[in-house]
Amino acid sequence: MVVPKAKVPDVLQLYHSGCSGGHLGVKRTLLKIQERFYWVHCRRDVEDWCRKCTSCAAVKGPQIRSKGALKLYNVGAPWERIAIYVAGPFPVTESGNKYFMVVMDYFTKWPEVFAIPNQEASTVADKLVHKVFCRFGVPLEIHRDQGRNFESQIFQETCRVMGTQKT
Repeated sequence: MVVPKAKVPDVLQLYHSGCSGGHLGVKRTLLKIQERFYWVHCRRDVEDWCRKCTSCAAVKGPQIRSKGALKLYNVGAPWERIAIYVAGPFPVTESGNKYFMVVMDYFTKWPEVFAIPNQEASTVADKLVHKVFCRFGVPLEIHRDQGRNFESQIFQETCRVMGTQKT
């Protein structure tokens, strides 16, 4: 059946937003309409109708999702820049540890994993100085999350004394 231009909004309302429509989206609404009706620029009208539908827009949310800015870090030597992450809690081991501290070199991708009993700043700083800095040297930068253990005065003072910048 050929639909006059004046009746196109009624058909779109019925097949997209009505009881039998259910806000099915462009493809399925277009298929349902094309089974029974025809008019010039049918596809364009269905796409416009679905795009302007406030119920569909409310469910779908914004179409353009913002993405975080990515940075390219150039590292010229091993252990120049490291990343630290504390994972856990895990089941307590026989030696009383229930966290893992993961330290990874950006240049070589070499991971070092240490079992620690807690994630307090003093424990993290102690492990970092005695197990990483003593073996591999002091890095220029330490990349870490914004956990309380990395924001504490002890950790900040350790980085200041060692001459390491936090990112």
